[in-house]
Amino acid sequence: MRQPTFFMAFDYDYTGNLALLDRRKVAFFASRVVSPAVEEQALRWAKACCATDRVVISGFQSPLEKSVFELLLKARHPVIWALGRTLYRRYPPAVEEALAEQRILIFAVRNARRTGWQTAQTRNYTIATMAEESVYALRSDRRPSSLDVLCGLELGRKPVRCFPQ
Repeated sequence: MRQPTFFMAFDYDYTGNLALLDRRKVAFFASRVVSPAVEEQALRWAKACCATDRVVISGFQSPLEKSVFELLLKARHPVIWALGRTLYRRYPPAVEEALAEQRILIFAVRNARRTGWQTAQTRNYTIATMAEESVYALRSDRRPSSLDVLCGLELGRKPVRCFPQ
């Protein structure tokens, strides 16, 4: 089995289908707190994404990211799950099924037991650099977020879509 360059450079742990890395990837990021309107836009986007061949890559950590993850798994859509911690020993049944069907790649960005602010930042930056396009569901209350910085770095470099629109 081939080992992708970014895994070799950083010696990440991974499980699942490495061939997903060769497909077009769209990163999905969501703030921990979003308005109902932003949540609705993001879920509509995720449903529409299921009709494409793009692989969704995310940390699937915030509440909205988790909802999108569940939607994608139920739709049997391919995903890459980037952890900001070591790989889990066991996974929920839906993830185990996706692993068995080669619809998921899971990798650990850092060799850390728990996700902290720094490992989350490293994970998010890694996700952004791996994807050909990005989608952000941002806070609508104008409070600052580290995702604002990442989104700003990506603007003009590749297609970026932000909710709210």
